[in-house]
Amino acid sequence: MKILHTSDWHLGATFEGIGREEDHKFFLNWLIPFLKEQEIVVLIIAGDLFDQTQPSAEAQRIYYQFLLSVSQKTDVKKVIIVGGNHDSPTRLDAPAELLKLLDVFIVGGISVDGKDFSRYLCSLKNEQNAVELVVAAVPFIHEYRLGVRTSMHNESEIHSLFKEKIQNFYFDLADAAEQIAQDAPIIATGHMACRGSELDDAPQEIHMIGTMGGLPSAIFDSRYSYIALGHIHRAYRVDQSNAYYSGSPIPLSIKESNYPRYVQLISYEKGSKAKTVQKIEVPVLRKILEVKSNLEQIHSILLNISWQTPMPPILAISVQVNSYHSGLDLELKNILKNKFQDASPIIAYIRQIPAKSDNNVLASKEAFSLKELTPEQVFLKMCDTYNEIVDENLLQAFRSLLNEENI
Repeated sequence: MKILHTSDWHLGATFEGIGREEDHKFFLNWLIPFLKEQEIVVLIIAGDLFDQTQPSAEAQRIYYQFLLSVSQKTDVKKVIIVGGNHDSPTRLDAPAELLKLLDVFIVGGISVDGKDFSRYLCSLKNEQNAVELVVAAVPFIHEYRLGVRTSMHNESEIHSLFKEKIQNFYFDLADAAEQIAQDAPIIATGHMACRGSELDDAPQEIHMIGTMGGLPSAIFDSRYSYIALGHIHRAYRVDQSNAYYSGSPIPLSIKESNYPRYVQLISYEKGSKAKTVQKIEVPVLRKILEVKSNLEQIHSILLNISWQTPMPPILAISVQVNSYHSGLDLELKNILKNKFQDASPIIAYIRQIPAKSDNNVLASKEAFSLKELTPEQVFLKMCDTYNEIVDENLLQAFRSLLNEENI
């Protein structure tokens, strides 16, 4: 029995205004035959299916067309989808009853009655009607839903309370899953930041606990033979445990383009809980490349740029200058156009940044786009601009407001 774990598709995402629809279609066109060839029986998408809570019509079209293709062109028995922090729980849940006709099981968000565990449990049965697998489909859970109020505690207390609450949830859910599974393996999902993640492994922090490091693997009951995690955009195993991240299947940032993209393949021997886990590299349509140097070197880099992907890369260009260079954008675009014609790389942005100089105060300050900064980083920069002293109380108040706004 083979299960495929993927997450963080972020359908509808852009990079500096450049749509990524073609990148997503390229991935899904690879995924459909892979599901068929590998005889995958369960596909798990562990949150952040969409990039925004109100996805575009095109993003939704890609999503529904994919689910139809899975039903018509593969032997997948069940597609399990859980909501992430970027998803709208109600929007995901709305067509859930209809999508059951395509063997799609959806849990968009945590229910008001957190103890109604039947909502999260999906079982897979064989031809003899015996249970082969139980999946505890857990979506993103905001600490507020667990009764944790960030404005009432200090960071240490929040960390301890949230860890206790979410651990109890997973342990109680394992009890309910075990009653259905009997001797069959149990898999869980989750959308959170666990240990081993780095600050830029995900677009934003989603819990107050994120300010103190990720959650430990001990929150997951040992009865879960595999935990399919989402939110972190890099594929790795958490603390040598049964919890794994698959990462995002397309590079959504410059850093993500520096590393391969993966899905996780989980295989069980028939009638056994023993498993193997294999990272499968995903082909990408194009990369996002950062080009940063002085103008002369930028010219040389652009004239000699090459790629092995089906499409040319997206370029993020930062030019070090002593003074503002008018007409620079057109100059660099013409270099690429003359060199590559219709197969030219796309330029996401061209930024002029001060060259390093002892006499230049701006030299030590990087040019930032608001899209590159988290809300907290913007807040700190604003405080710095207005000479506002940021102490722990002010920072904690801001984080509380931010978290409660994103419930």
